[in-house]
Amino acid sequence: MKKNKITFFAMELILLVLALFFVWKIFIQNVPEKRVAVILPESGDQRWDSLIKGMKQSAKENHIHLVICNTDDIENAEAEKEAIEEQKNNHIDAFIVLPAPGTDTKEMLTKECSDVPVVLVVEDLYTEDAEATSKFSVVAPDYYEMGKYIGGQINSRKQTMGIVVGRKDTEAAASAVRGLTDALEGSDCQILWHYYQEKDQDVCEKVKEQPKVDTLVVLDPGALDQLGDQFEETQEETQEEAQEETQEQGAGTKIYGIGSSMKAIALQDYGKTQGLVVLDGYEIGYKSVEEIAKKIKNRLYKMESHETEVKIMDQDTKLLDDEIERFLYSYE
Repeated sequence: MKKNKITFFAMELILLVLALFFVWKIFIQNVPEKRVAVILPESGDQRWDSLIKGMKQSAKENHIHLVICNTDDIENAEAEKEAIEEQKNNHIDAFIVLPAPGTDTKEMLTKECSDVPVVLVVEDLYTEDAEATSKFSVVAPDYYEMGKYIGGQINSRKQTMGIVVGRKDTEAAASAVRGLTDALEGSDCQILWHYYQEKDQDVCEKVKEQPKVDTLVVLDPGALDQLGDQFEETQEETQEEAQEETQEQGAGTKIYGIGSSMKAIALQDYGKTQGLVVLDGYEIGYKSVEEIAKKIKNRLYKMESHETEVKIMDQDTKLLDDEIERFLYSYE
């Protein structure tokens, strides 16, 4: 009799535990995921594919609901402010933002995101003081070192150079140019011109208008993709048209650049560029969501900045190498 009572109570205890488990599961499933808005300029552009892929993978693992905002070009702090305010009205819990050009962006983000966590991606805030750093969590590569590496690859001989940069008053542009010029200091290289991109301007046409140079350095991934389209079109021209192109920019010019897409990697593989530094967009996206998730789960957590890896590719790089294949996986 005593044994039957013990068995009965044991069964009751097991049933109680199971009931509590299923109630807990139902409760967990009914808790809505935290919403994180992602604000990128021209968010549908292919150059963000790897970045967004990393974000989505990390969001899935951390139970975060991503809202990829549908945006056009974000040319200043005011345009970015409008995008942020729109999402705040949609009850967003946190933001992942590529900071807009200009010195006003820091003040705007500090004010607009004072009550919600925010992580900056791809680059830091622009400041006129090159040594200054923002107080925000930043997940990005070191653009100074990227520019410096490219400069170190091309300063071995006397040559003329043209530099294509992203938007003025951005940390990525300023740091990459500074690294490049520091690496070229004391060399026989002569920089004939800089071209900074502006809204609604055709990069290819603007580059063609510049004096012809021996070496073209493209320090902006978006510009490299656009110039890559031009190279592909040139390949398809007739022989007579191609001969006419020889006096224009790009014909016989050595090209080095910073890329973030499969198109940029293909240009390197086809021998259209002599050297390429590739951002790891997947890592940037993954770590940014991971950092936001830690903050959402624990409001006392102090978010950290992360310097992400880059991949150096030159004429000797083989895309079938195991190391390169793992890196390229995030671009597929």
